[in-house]
Amino acid sequence: MFRAIIFNFLFSTLLFSCQSKIPKTAQAKSGKNVETEKKALESRLQSGWNTFDNRSIFSHVLLPQEVALYLKINDLQSGEQLPFSFTGNRVKGSERVRTLAHTPDGSFTSATIIWKNTNLLVRSLSEGDNLTVLVTPDIAASNNSTMNIEFDFPYSNQGTVATIGNRCDISVDNTAMTFQLIGQSQGEESAWTVGLDSAFAISNKYSDLKTIRKKIADQEIAYAQRKDQFHPIQNVYNVIENSVNWLVVYDHRDRKIVTPVSRPWSYGWGKGKPSGYIQFCWDNFFAAYMHAIESKDLAYNEVFQLTKIIDDLGFVPNFAGPNKLYSADRSQPPVGGIMVKEIYKKHGDIWFLEAVFDQLYTWNSWWVDHRDYNGYLAWGSDPYSPSNDSRQKTQNNFSAAVNESGLDNSPMYDGVPFSEKHHILMQADVGLMGLYISDCEALLEMAQLLNKNKEAEQLQHRIDKYRTNLKTLWNDDAGMFLNKRLDTNAWNYSISPTNFYALNGKVATQAQAARMIQEHFYNPQEFWGDYIMPSIARNDPGYTGRDYWKGAIWAPMNFLVYLGFRNYDLPKARKDLARKSSDLLLKNWESKGQVLENYHAETGEYPGYRSEYFYHWGALLGMINMIEYGFMPPTEQQLQLIQ
Repeated sequence: MFRAIIFNFLFSTLLFSCQSKIPKTAQAKSGKNVETEKKALESRLQSGWNTFDNRSIFSHVLLPQEVALYLKINDLQSGEQLPFSFTGNRVKGSERVRTLAHTPDGSFTSATIIWKNTNLLVRSLSEGDNLTVLVTPDIAASNNSTMNIEFDFPYSNQGTVATIGNRCDISVDNTAMTFQLIGQSQGEESAWTVGLDSAFAISNKYSDLKTIRKKIADQEIAYAQRKDQFHPIQNVYNVIENSVNWLVVYDHRDRKIVTPVSRPWSYGWGKGKPSGYIQFCWDNFFAAYMHAIESKDLAYNEVFQLTKIIDDLGFVPNFAGPNKLYSADRSQPPVGGIMVKEIYKKHGDIWFLEAVFDQLYTWNSWWVDHRDYNGYLAWGSDPYSPSNDSRQKTQNNFSAAVNESGLDNSPMYDGVPFSEKHHILMQADVGLMGLYISDCEALLEMAQLLNKNKEAEQLQHRIDKYRTNLKTLWNDDAGMFLNKRLDTNAWNYSISPTNFYALNGKVATQAQAARMIQEHFYNPQEFWGDYIMPSIARNDPGYTGRDYWKGAIWAPMNFLVYLGFRNYDLPKARKDLARKSSDLLLKNWESKGQVLENYHAETGEYPGYRSEYFYHWGALLGMINMIEYGFMPPTEQQLQLIQ
């Protein structure tokens, strides 16, 4: 394996150094109808049973029929019921869920739940329209509780449910199913309420526990074998798959599948109703990339759900929720083209690029039209007429502009004025410019591959312009690219990992990159330490190590810095960042089953507040080693016609 990795690395390096443009012979059209391909993808994703209900991971929804099975726990001692179960519920006294496995298509899931007197292992098999759920109580726990097993129609669809004894007949949309309660005797009750002192199953395919246990065991073996293909980082692979697949939900209103950032957030943004979700849009481009390891369909779909918003707004917004609830004033860091390029390199469908290029190019152009000030890019927020929703009313001010950066309370922006006239923070931003140049380069390669000559010419112009101007933000005394005030021309010496994004834009010389690594990355007063990289330098007056972007460690920062490192001869720094990032991810996963939104920079654990327990982009810490070990294509490798 390691020989193969070395070979792939050498091959990609040679390709990167020699290939400045896609050869004309590689320029091609897919010959496929993009809308036909997208509809087929949607049909595949919206078919069969999966944990699609945004309100509970122990609900199973059958699409397209929209019938659902719910498992609800009743605690007999307190008289309370747990109707819904979340990954990462932070409410005091709430359920503790630990996810173990979830295939992209929902064909196999496994998780444990502890709540009050209940301790259960819940596993499921999805086989087309057939569903089997096996509930196994922990015999060491008291389990002084019962479970309600209910079938319902949570969306607008209508059907019938008739339960007699251990049999439940369901009819909906010309589909008839008969489920059995196996392992417990229900008698003549009209609904299923069972004790949790022994194992039982619900199935419309199998009729005995022995067979069900064997089928479940076979799936557990198959899942373990799939993990083993990612040796020696199989545990990292497992975290990534759990982090994204347990979060896939169904939005009935728009008939779409999405991967919101977390289930508690989705519950809140959906006001506790079915179909609730929330996307933070650079977060979700990263989710698409993580999906790409195993599921081309989920990766493509996530990109489609984000890029279709560009048709409405002209850009990808800061947030997107149900009923077209968008931040119409501001965007988020431009990582879309970068991630789409990597997803294409993994799966190679040229029609996928054809489907999204024009929208991504529109967003790329939006930055020039809305965030350029004298040749520099700055974060901002445009005025518009908001709806009555309070979440849309913050616009054309400092707070909204900082939110566009994704770094809501970063000390880098303390004291920087907001211009209501120009709708921007009056600061040239190294991180934004570095990512924007990288986005331009990714789109340029797509344009060349798709033979879009006019767009390619314009993208090259943007690369040259912003690369030239970003070079002027090098401060030789500091040995770093620094943000600079646009109103006073003063340097901003408050630095974060975003200052390293100049490497993503390939602006630094090798000598400058080496200085940045030696003087800043490996500096324990700034970014080096047992746990890296804090979101603001440790010696910054605003550093707390834990308060959101005031020093907590965020996976997307580590990930983007790593991508920049790959553009230079920085092998030690690259490997150290990869190793420490994976170690941080596994530390919390193995001890508590957590994929944190952000991490305490001193303890490497939950920062105490303002961090979700189960948030998909935390797994970007593991994506670094997925690239490092050759399980994802080298990011510096340019696009080629794959098929």
